[in-house]
Amino acid sequence: MSHRRPAVILLACAFALTGVLVAAMGMAKQNQQPAPRKTDASNTSCLYDFEMSFIANCIQTRPDGELFIKRKVLKRLQFASDGLAPVLSQTYGWMYVSRGGRILITGVPMMDNWADTFHDGLVRVVKNNKYGFSNRAGDLVISPVYDGALNFENGKATVCNHCPTKCVHDNCEYRMFSGGEWFEIDTKGTVVSRIQAEY
Repeated sequence: MSHRRPAVILLACAFALTGVLVAAMGMAKQNQQPAPRKTDASNTSCLYDFEMSFIANCIQTRPDGELFIKRKVLKRLQFASDGLAPVLSQTYGWMYVSRGGRILITGVPMMDNWADTFHDGLVRVVKNNKYGFSNRAGDLVISPVYDGALNFENGKATVCNHCPTKCVHDNCEYRMFSGGEWFEIDTKGTVVSRIQAEY
């Protein structure tokens, strides 16, 4: 395949893109998502700064069921130039919030002990242990149908099926996808090529 990345580079990407600092959050899971604790859905606390503790009653629900961040917390968030800020919920995991307080994206995987970021306008999301991609408006552009996914780069993302995660080190602080069937997809979710797994 002419544009296939060398296995060493792809493996390095897998280390970097799927690494999770489990100890910092106390979230030992079999996949990369900062999976919400099995808690009552009424747990409305959230975290936006690791130097602070979880803030109670941070997440509110409107009558139509839409989630939003309480105004007094909203004023403290650090919004990026795209108008979004990451927030961690004990119930919903990492989320992206708009300046108006609407929670646009939930189920964002953790990356380097923080919410994964946007690449080529899309961010990975995990629903029912399957990976997909959402845009900044909160639209699920690529349905969560993959067992693993790396971030987009130059309009393509590497995704896999039947690719369980394995520990990189003995303490399992970082994990990576391994084996299975690998593909490259474009930003519309179209498979553009198959990749032979070499690790």
